[in-house]
Amino acid sequence: QQHGAWVMWAGPLIFGLAVARDLTPATGWLLLASLSAFMTLQPLTLVVKILAGRRPRNELGPGLLWLGLYAAAALIGVIGLALNGAGWTLALGLLAAPVLIWQMSLVVRREERGQMGVEVVGSGVLALNALAGYGVATGAGIDTRGLVLFALSWLQAAAGIVYIFLCLDYRRMKTAPPISERQRLARRALLYAGFNVVAALALAAAGLTPWGAMLAFALMLGETALGGLVRPPIGARPAAIGVRQLIATTVFFAVMIAAYLI
Repeated sequence: QQHGAWVMWAGPLIFGLAVARDLTPATGWLLLASLSAFMTLQPLTLVVKILAGRRPRNELGPGLLWLGLYAAAALIGVIGLALNGAGWTLALGLLAAPVLIWQMSLVVRREERGQMGVEVVGSGVLALNALAGYGVATGAGIDTRGLVLFALSWLQAAAGIVYIFLCLDYRRMKTAPPISERQRLARRALLYAGFNVVAALALAAAGLTPWGAMLAFALMLGETALGGLVRPPIGARPAAIGVRQLIATTVFFAVMIAAYLI
């Protein structure tokens, strides 16, 4: 149901694998484990809603069925990773547990909508795919480069989420507010995007990332300024906002991957 989450899951994983420029037998098991764990979120949320009295009880059977199938597939993937010397990835998966508990507690209280904080933290869990993808594909495990790829992915996702919340605020308006009000509304999104450019510059200066990484974040800053200040999406449909962010995220990872490969 959360269509935008797909690119947050796939983008970091493809990023890590592309930078690795290699594949190992464990890569396929990682894909199975990561995708299956990601897919469990929808049936798990459904089951929690049913147990909390938010959905009819007759949906519990299908919810448990799909939750069990996805969980079993994730377990098979984890076993495959362990047998291929990548059992360390299980520790990354365990980092998702507190975030998942937090999110499900919000579901129980009917407070899951509009929670920017949990979404930003949750995007960090998905960004671990960059670290896992690189570490598994190269066989290096957790190393400095993998951690940097994770950091870049999370910085992008966090800034993107803050920007989406800004766009959703704009879509509820009938007319564009004055520029002074736009500056106030867009301040947080611009701060996130601007910080990312500075962080990428610092990482490049330290020799931890290519200079092209700064270009990827600069493009994000430009998109944030365009949508937050120049042409806010007044009255836009959520689907249109989502598609635009999907395109922006795809461009970001394409530029980032090119920066590492060139």
